[in-house]
Amino acid sequence: MLFEDLFQKILIEPAEDGASELLIVSGYATASMADRHLRKLAENFDNEIRVQLVCGMAFFDGISLTDDSMFKRLESEFPFSCFYHAEPFPVHSKVYVWLLNGKPKKAFVGSANYTQSGFLGNYKYREVMAEVSSYTAFDYYSQILNCSLEITHEDIEGRITIVDPLSEKVQRSMDSVDLSLISQDKVPDRSGLNWGQRPGRDSNQAYIPIPQRIAQSDFFPERRVRFTVSTDDGLSFIGTVAQDNDKALHSPEDNTIIGRYFRKRLGVESGAKVTKDHLDYYGRTDVTFWKIDDETFYMDFSV
Repeated sequence: MLFEDLFQKILIEPAEDGASELLIVSGYATASMADRHLRKLAENFDNEIRVQLVCGMAFFDGISLTDDSMFKRLESEFPFSCFYHAEPFPVHSKVYVWLLNGKPKKAFVGSANYTQSGFLGNYKYREVMAEVSSYTAFDYYSQILNCSLEITHEDIEGRITIVDPLSEKVQRSMDSVDLSLISQDKVPDRSGLNWGQRPGRDSNQAYIPIPQRIAQSDFFPERRVRFTVSTDDGLSFIGTVAQDNDKALHSPEDNTIIGRYFRKRLGVESGAKVTKDHLDYYGRTDVTFWKIDDETFYMDFSV
């Protein structure tokens, strides 16, 4: 039985031993977990490891628009494909099957969903996994895949509920925080949205400041955990808490993502310094984050 370092032992080591493809059935899965895993595989194995994921509880619980859009983006960036189980019986299983040359090589089952809370040690829960017959696990995966639709299938929205975070916000009164983009009545010259405005940096680099009272709350996950952020204008990116005292929200994939996003939204030239006048003209000096779950957030910068 395995209960420590699950990310490495289940999701990485079999590839180090020669396996070339991973098939997953997971009751619940998050795009932030897929992003983290796929980038690690790409870094270690030159993007040669293929991952195929089936989200087992999609028919019953739906999929957030945030995760759905990010899964589609990941399909375009990596050797990754995602399916939603589309039949009216719940699939709460967690099965991980590694293949070599198209044949089962190693498989694991247990309690860990394909989420960061499932695979990052004691971040949220204690999970256990065990190695099982790879052929039996492959047969089970194949049965579930036969009852699933790829996320780009033309009938997917007729079978699976895609949950819009904005309507979810209205329905459930989710937790939210407002993060100011100014300090002492100005946009700081070399931090926040202007973090890159210094020698040797890409001038678009930026982060969203997190005040101490919010950093010390449980609103955002701890620093090592990545989360998916969808925006009110239909985009998405991966975020994480960073810097001393957890004072910043970064885009770890590329620290220019946040800077380029806000400059485009404000009508400011790429790489230019952002001022409070730009924010005042736009109509907002802060941004609101709504917490959908521990790995999914909705960012509202609308006027």
